Amino acid sequence: MKGTDTSGTGVCSGVGCETKNSWLATGRGRIGYAWDRFLPFVTGGAAFGDVKMTPLAGASTTKTKLGWTVGAGVEYAFAGPWSVKAEYLYVDLGKSTCGAATCGIDTDVSYKTSIVRLGVNYRF
Repeated sequence: MKGTDTSGTGVCSGVGCETKNSWLATGRGRIGYAWDRFLPFVTGGAAFGDVKMTPLAGASTTKTKLGWTVGAGVEYAFAGPWSVKAEYLYVDLGKSTCGAATCGIDTDVSYKTSIVRLGVNYRF
């Protein structure tokens, strides 16, 4: 699970609102083909996260959403069990509805994001 703390603004019921994601987790498979120490791969699976919808005028509502993710990357083994990787992920948590009590009218809000990650791995 990762703390993301990402946000964006849009229009809810005719006024501005903020959509925020403070945590995101993925469960993914990965498939690739290794050439010596170099491994290009594709990945995909489930994504889980919260979507907090806040109109500029007040209260907020938060919903935990199940969505999907796909991506691709490369990994390079550089010393024994050590490797480095670069990875791109596209995440879609679908639509959430901000109810009339919070947003004035029922408003659909979607959460989609792109993530670029760099990492170092140690294999046991």
